[in-house]
Amino acid sequence: MVFKKIEKLEAYKKYGTRIGTNTVNKALERFVFKRIANKFTILNIKLIDERIKLAAKMLNNYKRKDVLLVCTLDSAYYAVYNFAKIMNVSVNFGRYLAGSLTNVNYTNFFEPKVLVVTDPNSNRRAINDARRINIPVVGICDADNVVGFIDMIIPGNNKSGNSVGLILYLLANEMATKTEKEKLDKIKLDEFLSKELEL
Repeated sequence: MVFKKIEKLEAYKKYGTRIGTNTVNKALERFVFKRIANKFTILNIKLIDERIKLAAKMLNNYKRKDVLLVCTLDSAYYAVYNFAKIMNVSVNFGRYLAGSLTNVNYTNFFEPKVLVVTDPNSNRRAINDARRINIPVVGICDADNVVGFIDMIIPGNNKSGNSVGLILYLLANEMATKTEKEKLDKIKLDEFLSKELEL
């Protein structure tokens, strides 16, 4: 499914991708469009969109098998599953064991060349492992996240499964090869977010 500009704007609003936390980390202030006093922030949609495109370009410098996506957010399960399946990347869903990138004796040992995390706070162990083996990190970052070791920030609400799912869907569309694009064109966003797709 190809989004027109207005449809994408509405999707960012509908799925709460632009809603950030009330607390704002100094490094993320540049992505804040407006603050709603004592409630939440509104992130800049234009910058979210630009960063998804930049992240896609960065990730396309790597072979798909060298990309590892890490997510602990239960409500994002279907989106993570579908992203991994369509894009043919590795995934660690749920609890991440420290050492999964550094200890060859682990059952779930990964050897990625780039790490993608959906929340720098809950994925801190994976980021620490990435630092040890010196690989870049792409992170979906809410306003309150610590981003010191994130090489490519995608600003967005990472507390909501639908918001994370929308970002992954748009990221997949930006990264897609012709064959992947053909698969994505047959998928509705709501299906991507809500069920395991048979492709």
